[in-house]
Amino acid sequence: MKIPHLDNEYARSRMRQWPKAFRVSLMFLAVIWGLFLLAQVLPLTQFGTKPRTFEGLLGIVTMPFIHSGWPHLIDNSLPMFLAMVALFGNYPKVAKRTVFFSVVLTGALVWLFGREVNHIGSSGLFYALLSYLFVSGFLKKDIQSIGISIAIAFMYGYMIWGIFPGQVGISWESHMFGFLTGVFLAYNTKDIDRPVLKDWHLDEGLEDYYD
Repeated sequence: MKIPHLDNEYARSRMRQWPKAFRVSLMFLAVIWGLFLLAQVLPLTQFGTKPRTFEGLLGIVTMPFIHSGWPHLIDNSLPMFLAMVALFGNYPKVAKRTVFFSVVLTGALVWLFGREVNHIGSSGLFYALLSYLFVSGFLKKDIQSIGISIAIAFMYGYMIWGIFPGQVGISWESHMFGFLTGVFLAYNTKDIDRPVLKDWHLDEGLEDYYD
């Protein structure tokens, strides 16, 4: 009987990624918090994504780093940190490009199709990373990745309702386009960072035992 499992060397190399993943995620969070504190004295909230306006183009890349208040910032901080850790720890080869394209594609779609309001907050990026991690777990057929996918569904599955309109003061467009962006990126990187597996033969050596 053959049971696939992670190659030992690959498993060790993956374990070495997690400290770096924590550092990168903390740095990302520090930037968000630093800009929020700076926004208390400077009018940074105006640099969100303003659909179909020239001044709103900058918001395509700045939107995830701007928050309207303490509740908005705190609500986004822990989920974003966990998603970043899982991404950089599990998929180091594609993590940077996934974050980059999640920001750019989500922001661009909001700029093209969103309501004519100032869209701010990192929740769109979080939705992109969330859907990327969930879908990638099954596309790559990696037990650890699938475990992360199930954990995400358990902890944040209720957030799927955030992609639908109707919530006052919520940019459901950034949620929806972030979610779709994550699915798109997961499919297009499904062959990268696949686990290195080898078969464990459960019945190996039994013929000697029963000889």
